[in-house]
Amino acid sequence: MPMRRCGDGCDGAVDAMLQCQKVSDFLIAASYLSIPLELLYFASCAHLAPLKWLLLQLAAFAVLGGSIHLLAVLSHLHPHSSGLLLASTAAKLLTALVSLATALSLLTFIPRLIRAKLREALLSAKARQLDRDLGLIRRRVEATSRVVRMLTRNIRASPLDPHAILHTTLLHIVDALALNICAVWVPGPGPDGGGDDEVLQLVHQVSLRDKGAVELGSQAPIPTDDPDVVHLMSSEAAKVLGPGSALATASPRGSVAAIRMPMLKVSNFDGGRTPEASSYAILVLVLPDTDGSRGWSGQDLEIVEVVADQVAVALSHAAVLEEWQSLRDRLAKQHGALLYAKHEAATATEAIHSVQSAMCGAMQRQMYSVAGLLSMLRHAAAERRMRPEQRLVVDAIARTSALSMALANDADAETLTMSRVPFGLHALVREAMAVARCLSGCSGVVFSHQSENSLPEWVVGDETRVFHLLLHMVGTLLSRRPCDGVGAAPGCLSFSVKSCGVGEDERYGRDWIPMRSSAGCSIRVEFQVRMETPTVRPMMNGSMRSSGSDGARITVVLQFNLPQSGVHRRTSAPSIPRFDGLRILLADGDGVSRAVTRMLLKKLGCQVMPVPSGAHCLSLLESAGSCFQLVLLDLDTGATAAEDVFEVALRIRELRSSCWLLVVAALAVGGGDDDGIRETCQRAGINGVVQKPITLTALGAQLAGVLQNN
Repeated sequence: MPMRRCGDGCDGAVDAMLQCQKVSDFLIAASYLSIPLELLYFASCAHLAPLKWLLLQLAAFAVLGGSIHLLAVLSHLHPHSSGLLLASTAAKLLTALVSLATALSLLTFIPRLIRAKLREALLSAKARQLDRDLGLIRRRVEATSRVVRMLTRNIRASPLDPHAILHTTLLHIVDALALNICAVWVPGPGPDGGGDDEVLQLVHQVSLRDKGAVELGSQAPIPTDDPDVVHLMSSEAAKVLGPGSALATASPRGSVAAIRMPMLKVSNFDGGRTPEASSYAILVLVLPDTDGSRGWSGQDLEIVEVVADQVAVALSHAAVLEEWQSLRDRLAKQHGALLYAKHEAATATEAIHSVQSAMCGAMQRQMYSVAGLLSMLRHAAAERRMRPEQRLVVDAIARTSALSMALANDADAETLTMSRVPFGLHALVREAMAVARCLSGCSGVVFSHQSENSLPEWVVGDETRVFHLLLHMVGTLLSRRPCDGVGAAPGCLSFSVKSCGVGEDERYGRDWIPMRSSAGCSIRVEFQVRMETPTVRPMMNGSMRSSGSDGARITVVLQFNLPQSGVHRRTSAPSIPRFDGLRILLADGDGVSRAVTRMLLKKLGCQVMPVPSGAHCLSLLESAGSCFQLVLLDLDTGATAAEDVFEVALRIRELRSSCWLLVVAALAVGGGDDDGIRETCQRAGINGVVQKPITLTALGAQLAGVLQNN
């Protein structure tokens, strides 16, 4: 039917209303159609298997509702379309069916939703309760940690005294937990002196009202077989004691709790493992008696368990400290004994060194005198006033004296020095054989020797050490010789010297000692000493004697350098100058040395006035200083001999201003300190130094040099 129109004003209003309906229907359709998309999106993002059917119904309801409104929009555009009317009718029928199914599904969905909300409320309540419990636990842990930190700080700050450590710990426990009494019971021997852990004894008790006063009264010991004691010893947890308990009865009125504590000693800390306690003490804590209004709660017992560990640490600290102090006292005593023994050993060593130095000094002074006499004898031998046999004896004695002097110097200096200078090998062998012949004759042994004439005359080495080695070989074989029995035949000591090739020394194995050289020509010389003992066998009408060797043999191969061409030692005796009429004042503290030096000076043609000391020398110079031309100071009488010589030389220098006088000192110094000795002598006013031993040649050369330079 054609739409009726009611005028221009009415038509405009109707058109406006129609436009509004079309826009509204379009927006409703768009909204309805977007809801399924959102439902499908959230269904794909989460696991909603139980709600999948309901979501599908809601999506279908939204799609159909949107379709109806979309068809309504189209019907406004085409009001007389039969197709739109049929589609709108079908859509409304389907929407009615889906709406009915959705309403029926909501009857089962809404109770489930309510139950979920109730469960959520219950979970929220439980979460709030857990937060409250966690806060309570944190406060307990904080309170316990505060007590533990306080106890640890006070234990560390307490003095190094076992009783002070334990007292400080218990006092702060009483203050922190507001206790009336805090006591420690430890196991000990019984009154009859039986076992070590028969009873518990009160060792420390602190009261709050006395502000730390220790109360050790007449509490009777408690047996360890008490039921409460047995239960505490077998458990690590704290226990609240009843009124009838022996530990509670021994304490003042109030709620009583007790816990065991391990007692550790130094022996328990072994091997780096966790220490295991061998015994336990009991910590008793008593609350103030406030008409039963305060008791031990679970939180308090937890704090007591933690505090007990700190008290156990204090007890262990005190025990370890006590043992450490005892050990320190023992170590202090041992240290004192060691220091005393060290002092005694140092004193003994110093005494030994002093005696050794004194003996070496006395021996050296006598050897110096012998060397001076031998120098005169060798000078007489050089002037052909001795037979060859006498000259050989003098040379052997001189070499033996030089060896003894070198050994004494080595013993005094505790060092071994070697020199490499040219020396006569033939002369050394002759003198060694002469000494070996004398030693063999004194031992009743026949001596024989053999030496090659092809040996070089001069070689480079240390003649004193080689001579010592040869005498040592001879003395070793003579000392190994057994004592002769009755009728036993004397042995025979053979001494042989020969040169050997490069490969011949390998057959001796380790018996040869090479003296290697880096450059120059060299020769190897074999020294062999052998002891032959003949065997005498009894026969029917006599005896049979067979000669053989018993295997006693020492062979040494030494390598010597040969001197360069043009370098050789003087074979002729050096000329000795004469100082006829030279007036010399000799100051020597040793009588034998003074006599020998006087003979040497007289041999040089000097006029000698000997005095026994530096004081006599100074007094004589003050009275008759112009009578002498030279002063020879030999004051080697002790460790301060050089200082005495320099002091006397300085005094003589003061007196020398009025007269011309030369000063010569005789000192026993080494060759390595010549520069320092020369500078010191120049500062002291000494014109020359004669190195000991004083020989005729050295003394003449030094006097000649001093007189020539001055």
